Amino acid sequence: MFGHEHLTVLILTVAFSIFLPLYAKKYLSLRAQINVSRFMAVLICFSVVFYIIVRMAHGYFDPKTDLPFDLCNIVGLVLPFLMWRPSYRAHEILYFWILAGTLQGVLTPHLMDSFPTFTFFKFWITHSGLVIYTIYISVVFRFYPTRKSILRAFVAIQVYAVLMFLINLVVGSNYAYLLHKPPTASLLDLFGPWPWYILVLEALALVIFGLCYLPFWRAERAGISSMELKR
Repeated sequence: MFGHEHLTVLILTVAFSIFLPLYAKKYLSLRAQINVSRFMAVLICFSVVFYIIVRMAHGYFDPKTDLPFDLCNIVGLVLPFLMWRPSYRAHEILYFWILAGTLQGVLTPHLMDSFPTFTFFKFWITHSGLVIYTIYISVVFRFYPTRKSILRAFVAIQVYAVLMFLINLVVGSNYAYLLHKPPTASLLDLFGPWPWYILVLEALALVIFGLCYLPFWRAERAGISSMELKR
């Protein structure tokens, strides 16, 4: 973490998050803006699917760890289907999931393989790609989340958690660390034993959702109409 490879990726992530939306908004037509968003969504989805194919081809696939059920992978997998035509209702949920969850993976990556391995590229295309994507959608299409979006995103994450809990019981996996903490040291060690660390994470998620909403707080207070926000 924060070695030269990580710092390089962080710089590229910040640069693309700033300049790609600004360039698209200023110089691209609406059709071209949508095509850029589609290209990013397909690329992220492809990285998730291709990773599974490669693991299977080499005989390393394990359904307990390699199914695309972690939050970042499942978002990447469904992204082209939910956002082929950019949808505000889908984005207002994905915005919080990505910036509150995926961004943590960008800042504190759990990655053993370095450049130029396949796993390295898969990890960063998925994680940095999702962060760049959600900022792009928010800026270019003016899909600004509201306070109600926080509630919708929080309810949606509860549905996801219940489904993952049931899948973990059936498969014997531990997706989203709902059955126990990861085997290596992590921030979860500070939040108490199971199931208390899950409740702490729930409260922390609401706090981080609130922080992610702050850039759009003034827009909502200014009374910008929903039609303008969702245009």
